Amino acid sequence: MSRITLAAAVAVVLALAGSPALAQSVGKCSYNSIAQQWPNPTIVHFDTGKTAIHADDAKKIADMAKLAKDHYIQQVCISGFADKEGNAPANMKLSLARGQAVAKQLAQNGVDPKTIMINPNGEPGGSFGGGSASLANQADRRVEIRFTK
Repeated sequence: MSRITLAAAVAVVLALAGSPALAQSVGKCSYNSIAQQWPNPTIVHFDTGKTAIHADDAKKIADMAKLAKDHYIQQVCISGFADKEGNAPANMKLSLARGQAVAKQLAQNGVDPKTIMINPNGEPGGSFGGGSASLANQADRRVEIRFTK
């Protein structure tokens, strides 16, 4: 394990130690046949260095919560990302905090917190957005919500 990966993992553990338990666990999500019914994630975007959820994205989260309850979804996977600004450990912590913000909104909208898995990714390997660096950074500042079980 590289020093950056180890440092990022330590940052995640430290962030969780001081945070209320909003999700059953933090880690990689497992996928099964339910994921094929909703193959495209719902994407929530964030401002640079922020975890605040915009009003239009809060509506998306509420809609996902309703779907999860209506279809008895057993696992909601939240994958958090950050752009390449800043350092890798800080971006890993930021991607976790963004995931926790979305998990909190899902729980406030009736999703059982035990069904929520947060998967912090830090900086994406490649840019999610195309075109200019500023557009790519904007697209990279996101959380993806998927139903996985």
